[in-house]
Amino acid sequence: MRNSNTALLVFSLSLQEELKNKAFFGQHNLGKSLSDNTKKIANQSGLPVLYFDEKQQSGVNFGERFSNALQDVFEAGYDKIITIGNDCPLLDVRHIQQAKKALDNNGNAIGPTTDGGFYLLGISKDDFDYHSFLDFSWNTALVYQEALDNIIYSNPSCTVLEELQDIDFLSDIYNISTRYILNEALRKSIHAIQKFASPFYSPSDLTTLQFLQQTPFNKGSPLPFLIQL
Repeated sequence: MRNSNTALLVFSLSLQEELKNKAFFGQHNLGKSLSDNTKKIANQSGLPVLYFDEKQQSGVNFGERFSNALQDVFEAGYDKIITIGNDCPLLDVRHIQQAKKALDNNGNAIGPTTDGGFYLLGISKDDFDYHSFLDFSWNTALVYQEALDNIIYSNPSCTVLEELQDIDFLSDIYNISTRYILNEALRKSIHAIQKFASPFYSPSDLTTLQFLQQTPFNKGSPLPFLIQL
């Protein structure tokens, strides 16, 4: 029996699918470290945790899959959802706790990423507009602002968490400071990739080495494309 009407929804691809879309996730077990870190944080949250990977997701595009996942969790009887992905190494349990506090106080919460997406969304059933979510500009730098505007329109009480960087490109790994990553295995994975990359590429060089992917990433981050100069 549930002891909370707030669910933690982990919306992401399985590790096998992530490796198809982000080849560099295989380097130094980065993908596994990110996945393990997300599971650890989820367990620490004290909330009921629901995992939606490609097997549970339904829809023809990211907007449909994400909106359907939220709708499915609400229909399962939860009144509030905090949803995260598995590609934000700086995420920790305090961000989930901050979102839970906002929801407990009849508000909502959102955590923006540096690329215009979001790494966390805390929303109540009363403030979730399924059809509006379908129409967001997913996989663009506009989606965070669109989501924030929509949520505030429904409920002006919205907590904006600190801005964090997620990992969509090799250049994102290069730019992350491992100093603030709490998980030791994840920190070592990222540091090992940085150590390999830094003698050969500048940050601007790394930005041109993107990876082609057909399936949109978590939380509507902009799509990467293969560009080699």
